[in-house]
Amino acid sequence: MEQMINYNAMLSNSIWVAIAAVLVLFMNFGLAFFYGGMVSGRNVLNTIKMSIVTLGIIPIVWWALGYSLVFAKGGAFQESFHQMFFNHVDVFSAFPGTKVMTVSFICFQAMFASISPAIMSGSGVERLRFDAYLIFIALWVVLIYCTIAHSFWNADGWAANFGAFDFAGGNVVHVSAGFSGLALAFALKPRKNTQNRPHNLPFMTVGCGLLWFGWFGFNGGSSLDVSGISLIAIANTMFATAAAMTTWVLCDAITGRAKTATGLCSSLVMGLVAITPSAGYVTIGSAIEIGAITAVLAYFLILYYNKLKHKVDDTLDVFVCHGIPGFIGSIMVGVFASHTVNSAIPDGLIYGNFMLVYKQVVATGLTAFFSFFGTWVLLYVLKHVIKIRVESDSEDAGLDTSVHGERAYQSLK
Repeated sequence: MEQMINYNAMLSNSIWVAIAAVLVLFMNFGLAFFYGGMVSGRNVLNTIKMSIVTLGIIPIVWWALGYSLVFAKGGAFQESFHQMFFNHVDVFSAFPGTKVMTVSFICFQAMFASISPAIMSGSGVERLRFDAYLIFIALWVVLIYCTIAHSFWNADGWAANFGAFDFAGGNVVHVSAGFSGLALAFALKPRKNTQNRPHNLPFMTVGCGLLWFGWFGFNGGSSLDVSGISLIAIANTMFATAAAMTTWVLCDAITGRAKTATGLCSSLVMGLVAITPSAGYVTIGSAIEIGAITAVLAYFLILYYNKLKHKVDDTLDVFVCHGIPGFIGSIMVGVFASHTVNSAIPDGLIYGNFMLVYKQVVATGLTAFFSFFGTWVLLYVLKHVIKIRVESDSEDAGLDTSVHGERAYQSLK
């Protein structure tokens, strides 16, 4: 009887994690609409394809190599090739240290690996060669993403052994994609026309809504079970995001700036990113504080950052919307973590434990450093092997027609 109860519990957990994986998959399409609406009408299909194509390439990379590098037993940074192609993996047994079937865990983690380069793509749209992008993201996932994911999410990883925490990917997904996106923007250099205007803000808004919807699986599924932790992660995802949006609107009112839909949607994404590393570690009140603090800091940073657009052309502000909130949110784990909420983590600074803040700062800082410089080196090498930027005439004509031979609209102004 007890064995049957345990099996039913594992089955329930596995079904929830599998559903969460589908929700994260859905986020790629939300990202496609979100990014697609914010570029010019000549580049919308190219931008959409960059978000969706990762769902084709990265799961195959994950099957062939990524899963083994991240989760097989081994060293402090990356693992062995022992479980390449899922060899020596019993997909129907519980993943070590959890009560969820390995097959569900594999799918869930494959979706995390898939959306990370899709997020990063926003830094290079309107000028990044599509063929070069396909090669770049495969190498980036193996060399950069897998190293960071292993460090935090494998029991042998250096960050895990150091005592740093990342509940659902603040470091692994958002700091890595945000700081790597900044390196991509540097490597590509600015567009010929940095004043291209968003062509379809309703697209952007729909995509933003799809992202928020999928994020409940992104954060809630990271508990890897059906429990109070998964529920508090879902609740924190809602309340932190609401706090970020409200704070952004108040900042607009105080500064007298236009209350744009773009700003509102961006603040929504920032709130989602900021709560991701601590979603299952903090109270709802702390989640609200994290969302509000992040929105204020990001609001005034972006005012300065936009003045550098002609020098550092991060097309869709991936660094500000993902890198910075991911960085802030990861440090906030050390401030607001509650052992009462989740016994897997020690208390944070507000409960008298300074050491967790120190560990989060060190781990997050090293993640940002490795992501930026590792990606810069990778792109430097690629630039000397293949072209990574489109030709000038293709950029002028738009990548939809010049690269893909199709257009989103019959007539474009």
